[in-house]
This record gives sequence, C-alpha cells and structure tokens, in this order.
Amino acid sequence: MGIQQISLKISGMSCASCSVSCEKALAHVKGVTTASVNLATGIATIQSDSTVGADALIAAVERAGFSAKIAENDIPTLVEEHRFKAAQLVVALVFGALVMYIGMSHMLPFPLPLPNFIAMESNPLGFALSQLILTIPVVAAGFSFFTNGVKNLIKLHPNMDSLVALGTGSAIVYSLFSTWQVWQGYTHSAHNLYYESAAVVLALVLLGKFLEEKSKNSAKLAINSLVSMIPTEAILIRDGVEQTVSIADVQLGDIVLVRPGGRIAVDGIVKSGQAAVDESMLTGESLPVAKAPGDKVSGGTICKDGLLTVEATGVGADTAISQVIKLVTQAQERKAPAARLADKISGIFVPAVLCIAIFSVIVWAAAGKELSFILNIFVSVLVVACPCALGLATPIAVIVGSGRGANLGILYRGGDVIEAAAKVDTVLFDKTGTITLGVLSVAGISALEGFTEADVLRAAAGAEHGSAHPIAVAILKRAGEEGLEYHKSEEIKTVPGRGMEAVLDRRRVLAGTRELLELYGVALPAGTPSPLEGCTAIYVAEEDQLMGVISLADTIRPDSAKVMGLLAQKGYATAMVTGDNRSAADRIAKQAGITRVMAQVVPAGKQEVVTRLKDEGRKVAMVGDGINDAPALAAADVGISVFGGTDVAAESSGILLMRDELTSVADSLFLAKATLRVIRQNLFWAFLYNSLGIPLAAGVLYPAFHILLSPAFAGAAMALSSVSVVLNSLKLSRFKRLG
Repeated sequence: MGIQQISLKISGMSCASCSVSCEKALAHVKGVTTASVNLATGIATIQSDSTVGADALIAAVERAGFSAKIAENDIPTLVEEHRFKAAQLVVALVFGALVMYIGMSHMLPFPLPLPNFIAMESNPLGFALSQLILTIPVVAAGFSFFTNGVKNLIKLHPNMDSLVALGTGSAIVYSLFSTWQVWQGYTHSAHNLYYESAAVVLALVLLGKFLEEKSKNSAKLAINSLVSMIPTEAILIRDGVEQTVSIADVQLGDIVLVRPGGRIAVDGIVKSGQAAVDESMLTGESLPVAKAPGDKVSGGTICKDGLLTVEATGVGADTAISQVIKLVTQAQERKAPAARLADKISGIFVPAVLCIAIFSVIVWAAAGKELSFILNIFVSVLVVACPCALGLATPIAVIVGSGRGANLGILYRGGDVIEAAAKVDTVLFDKTGTITLGVLSVAGISALEGFTEADVLRAAAGAEHGSAHPIAVAILKRAGEEGLEYHKSEEIKTVPGRGMEAVLDRRRVLAGTRELLELYGVALPAGTPSPLEGCTAIYVAEEDQLMGVISLADTIRPDSAKVMGLLAQKGYATAMVTGDNRSAADRIAKQAGITRVMAQVVPAGKQEVVTRLKDEGRKVAMVGDGINDAPALAAADVGISVFGGTDVAAESSGILLMRDELTSVADSLFLAKATLRVIRQNLFWAFLYNSLGIPLAAGVLYPAFHILLSPAFAGAAMALSSVSVVLNSLKLSRFKRLG
C-alpha cells in the first residue's frame, strides 16, 4: 500500500482555531497519517495511504464547517481574504462610542450632558430606545461573532467568539426585556440596561480580529514577493537563433542567454562569457560574485555586467529561488499563532457558566421562589460572566502596546507576535545589511616600496572614476574624504567580474582582482602585502608594476555593539548567522561583540539553524533584511526585519523596524515583554472578577445574609472590571526606550 500526498484548497478559515479544526477533521479520516493546514495560503497538505480518496477528505472538511476543493497546482494561493471589513470596524467603533456615552452618562461623578429626549431622568423610554437603535449597527457589524460562537457551542468546542456571543447576547436580551418594561411604565428598569457593555465589547473584539486578519494576509504577501523574483520568460539559443519563451517551456539542458542587468531564469552552469552576478538575495554576500565558464549560477540572481550563456540544470520548482519559496511556506505551516489564555480555558469556562446559571434556576425554583427572582438570578449570572474584562484584557493591551511601538518606529503584526516576542531568549542576526550597513568602505591601504598610500588611492580612483560599482563608490568616497586630486581615465575598459583597465596620463592602470593582474601578465613581487583579514582585496598596478593593495570591508552599524550589550544585560543569547565567508564574518563579529558565529550558511542552512535551536527548547528571534533571510525569518518564533530591508524580509517578519537603528531590536523585545506582563495581569484580574462575581450572582450569600446581586450591580461591577483593565493597559503608553 503506497503513500500519497494530496493538496486541498480550503475556504472559510479566519483564525488559528479554524485551521486546527480542519487539521483534526482531516486527521480523523481513516488512512490519513499526517495533515497540515497552512492558514496563510489556505492549502492543506495530507499524507495518506493510497486508499484515501480526495472526496473523503473534502467531506471531512465540509463537516467541520468549511469548504474545500483539490488544489490545482502546488503554487501557493496568494489572494487575500477579508472576513472583517474596515467599514464594519468603523461602524462598530463609532456607534459603540455613542452607546457608551449615553449609557454611561448618569454613572459618572460628573454627569455627561444629554438632550432631554434621551436623558434617563426626563425621558427613560427615549434613553432606552436611543441605546437600542445605536446598538443595532454594532451587532450587525459583529454578527459573525454570534454565528461562529453559536456554531462552536453546538459543536461543543466553544472559543472566544462563544464567550462574546453568550455574554453580549445575554446583556442585549436582558436590556430588551428592560426596555419593554420601561415601555410598560416601569421606568426604574432604565437602570437595568447593558447595551453599552455589549456594544463596547463587540467593537473592541472586532478591532482585535481585524488586526489579526491583516497579520494573516501579510503572510501571503511574503510568498507573493518571493514569487515576483522568479522570471516569467527566458531567452533561449536554439540552433544559433535567439528566441524568447515562457519559463514553463524551458527544459533541462537548454542554453539560456543572460544579458547585463537581466535576472537569470534558471539554475545552471555558465557555458560562455564572464560577468559579476549579484547573489545577495540567496547568500547575503554584499559583493557581486565573478562568474566564468564552468561556474554555477542560481535562478533569480541578477547579472550585473557581461553577457552569459547558461546551460539549464534546474528549472521551475527545482531552482534555488523556488526552494526558498518552499521553505518559507513550510515554515509558516509550522508556525501557528500563539493561543491566548482566554481561548485555552473557554472550553471549560462557557459550559461552567451555563451549568451554574441553569443549576441556580433549578435550586431557587425548588426553593419556591417567584419567577422574577429566578429570572433575576439567571440573568445576573450571565451578565456578571459576560467577558467584558476577559474580552478586553488582550486586545486593549495589544492596542496600547503596539501603538506605543508605532511611536517608537516598531511595528508588530498582531497580538500573537507580541506574545511570541515576549518569550524570546535567543536572538540570531544576519550580517550584511543588519549588523552592518551593507555598504563597502576602505578599511586599509598598503603601498609597496616607492609608492605612498595616496599614490595607490589616487591611481585606483582615476581608474574607477565614473563607475557605479560598490567597490568604485567606496574608493571614490575615500579619495574625496582625503581631498585627493587625480587624473580622470582617458580610456577605460571593464573586465567583467575582474576589475578595470584604464589609461591615466598616458599610462595604463589596473585596479581589480589578482586574476586581473594575471590576465595582463603583472607579477606579484615578493613581499606583496596581504589584504586585511576578512576584507576584499583590490590590487592596483601601473604599467607592469604593482603599486599596492586596497582592503575593503562592509561597514558595521555604529550601534551594533550597543544592542549586543543591551541584550546581554537582559539575559538574551546572541549569534550571527551569515552567508558571508568566515574571515569577513569573524571581523564584524569581533567589532560587534558577538562570540558565536555561523558563516557561509545558505538560506536553507539559516532555517535549519533556527529549527535546531527551537528543537533544543529555545525561543528564537531572527533579525534580517534580505531575501536570503526569509526562510529563517518565517521559521523563527518571531522574525524581525530591519529598516531598509527587502519586501520579502519584511513580509516574512512579525516585527518591522521603521528606524534605521539596530537598538530598536532590543526595544521591540523589551516592549513585547512588558505588554505580555500587562496581558497576564489583565487576565488575572478578569478571571478573579468572574470567580468572585458568579457565585455572588448565583445567590450563595442570600440564604445567610439576604445579599443578592442584581443585574444592575452585576453590570456596574462588569464595567468597573473593564475600566481597571483599560487603566492597567495604559501603563504601556509610558514605556521608554532602553536603546
């Protein structure tokens, strides 16, 4: 019996619990060994024996309340889904604020002004009806909470939607009953309205869900950005004739032509030509890499100069960039959002509240109490159990914490990201563009006897004048800083991947690699100085005589050492993971104060490092800026994209830094830790409130002390608990940068 893999496209998922429900439903199908549902792409990947048909899997998903169909291909679906519209959120927030203003107007030490026709004292019916009318749009905007909440209650899998639906629904129903009593002339019932509690809870929970959905859609953008790196066309040479074809028509062994500035369409081996190829998207190397016949090139990389012909050895899904896409997608499948504490216990809390309410009704009915007394008990239990503080505990802290983060140039993609960042104990850094600026600078100049450092720099600047190559920019910048005057090149020739040949004041000058000197027959004399450790060497020769060597290196960020010190003080472990060579990595690590270095690591290797650390029980944050960092950023517990990074890195990360300061990495982790601490405090007080309030509402003190919690007092206590949660969360607005 063989093993098969089936992919399904699932529709209707809106949160992590949805994907978990689908996975459980698929896993229960006889013959299925594993089932993984990617919330970001909507793709379910099922491993099963050959007896399992797609129809049985689709039926299982539909029984769980979702729809499914066979995925047409293995390319991730990139269409964004929007269950919660911005217009719904605006309606809920605006009308919720109006209801709260009216409903709370008489409860404050300083009464809020209201027109007489809706003021409780002068017109109780207008007071009640105005709140009812304004609550209706809020209920309409958040109606999915009721449908999903009730559905999960029926399936005996209650979640936060169930808590919201039960609590706000009870408050609204009792408020409708009180409104009817006011209509009948019992004006005192105007004190028993809870429209504002229901409306505010619905509006703020809707805001939290809206932010979570945006986070989910951003994961799709990460894959979309990667897909955009794959060329859609290639230039083939067949029978000596150039022809442009779709990338899907390229076959192994085809000869592909790559022009200067073009993106290489396939993985392959260079057959002819020389060029410098920008591989930074895959390796993180800050310098283009020289390619000559026999060298390997990767699809998606860019040919900076020169003309290449490449024999295709990897096409389509077998190219390097396609493997990066696969790694990012797989990492997202393994990276489920952190479950909130409220959701974890809701499966016990909701049935317990219902049982207590029903049990209380039975007990007091058996005791011979009248219907109004019993109804008072039942509604009081449900109202006091309304998860106002519980529902606000996480969203309010997340809103305040993420708002403070935005003020500091730190963008969190959601509450789950904040929770994950708060638990981080290990921080991995990419080198190029992260710890360093990704900009070359002259680290040192060594001159041979008979020449000065100024002579060497002057000759190199003249040869490189007018070039936009990173090496040329660094040399010309250093010459400008030293105020050197130099001859401009009279004739210039670029040797792709090797350097420059120029004529200065009728004398030939070479500036480039050792291979360039060998090409022109310039010998390296005894005692030729070696470049500085970890640096790129540019050899400068005049006619047939070597003048000296210029060492170039990436420039470390001025605050790199500071952020490593801040993290060390707080007990974080740090390490550098880079695609650069060992000597260059060690040089930067020494300057930054990092003791653990992993160099020459390919994108898949970076992801493997993250996975290995997670398997060891570490909570890992990955800090990066490039396409080559995307798999590791997605695989980490939280990815952090530094300012100026690529779109792919940003979309693969949970935290985006908008300041060009590496110390923001430390601030983002410290603020997340403070936010999680406030969330836990909020949840503690919310659960304590329910633990004390529910028994009191059920009437446990009535037989001995004749103390009975009316729905009005239950509502007041509920409002007070919500206010305490909000005030506690506002502490985060005073968070100060440690960097």
